[in-house]
Amino acid sequence: MSDAALSRADLKRGRTLAWLALAAALLAAAAIGAVLSDRAAVAPSAMNETMYPGFAESSADAASIRIESPTVIVTLNKDPGGRWVVAERSGYPANAEGVRALMLSMAQLRLIDRRTADPARHAALELTTGAAGTGHAVTVTAADGSVLAALVAGKVQARAAGSSPGTLFVRRGGEDQTWLARGVVAIPASIGATLDKTLFALDEARVKTVRVEPRGLQSYTLTRPAPGGDFALDAVPDGKVAQPPQILQTPASAVAGLVFEDVIKADAVEVAEATTVAFTTFDGLVVTLTLVPGGPGGAYGLIGAAVDEALAAAAPPPAEGAATSDAGAEAAAINSRVGGWAYKLPTYVLTNLVPPLETLVADKPAEAAPEAPPAPPQ
Repeated sequence: MSDAALSRADLKRGRTLAWLALAAALLAAAAIGAVLSDRAAVAPSAMNETMYPGFAESSADAASIRIESPTVIVTLNKDPGGRWVVAERSGYPANAEGVRALMLSMAQLRLIDRRTADPARHAALELTTGAAGTGHAVTVTAADGSVLAALVAGKVQARAAGSSPGTLFVRRGGEDQTWLARGVVAIPASIGATLDKTLFALDEARVKTVRVEPRGLQSYTLTRPAPGGDFALDAVPDGKVAQPPQILQTPASAVAGLVFEDVIKADAVEVAEATTVAFTTFDGLVVTLTLVPGGPGGAYGLIGAAVDEALAAAAPPPAEGAATSDAGAEAAAINSRVGGWAYKLPTYVLTNLVPPLETLVADKPAEAAPEAPPAPPQ
């Protein structure tokens, strides 16, 4: 079955999806009252209808998803291989689980009450679209351009809590009629949230050396004698001592849990006077990050992998039952994944990846003065 198809297990799991709230203007009390008073013209009904009948099945035919909200405008397309990619990021892989969550949440929306059909009152329910709109529009189309579902999600009336999915105001794209619906809509809050954040897996215990060459600052190397052991710092200034092992461990922990916020093509980044940090494992894998300034929120990192042939040749065979390691194959897989891209790294990640030398050392404790010899007896 296609990744986009929604199975029975998906439908059950979807009850726990959380509404990803986006920023919107506060409603004036008078506007709220005007919309609520509109209900007097329409008798409340005991509705419980699926907003998009059959969408759970037809979602398998989805080829494009257009999202337009106050905080994100993005198009997700399915490539020839069936993989979802982000058009605004040069076809970078999209978060497939996020795509599934979005379509699943749309398939599970149920209309429970008819509300206003007056376009002048859409703004009060956060159901307007366009440049000044406050609604969150999602349009799912098939390869032939046919629309499978077009949703405008608006103000949340009641947030999901426990087993209750909550309620929100909605309307179908191109229609003025609004509804109160039961459910949640998993809309991403930014383009970055639509990206597949998987980079590579690197157990920090494998890291043998960390070589940091900060732009304009002193370089240093962290080394440890055995997997999982304590790192030693090679450049301890006079009058200083290395920080405790848990602090020297910081760069290795950071690369093992590396995350990024956004991505652009690598050729859009000018690599000049960059900071570099190289992580070499005991079995010869070398992962190097080249970091260049990227504004006040962080920097862009270009990632490359190679093999230290001497370490790879000297690596002992894995213990019985342990996974085998092939540094060459691993390096090739990493390069295939990240090659040609520059990743926006948040400031806190940079701080942990390449901490300045002065943060890895402390003042040497003062030596205690020798005790005075006891006084001779009188």
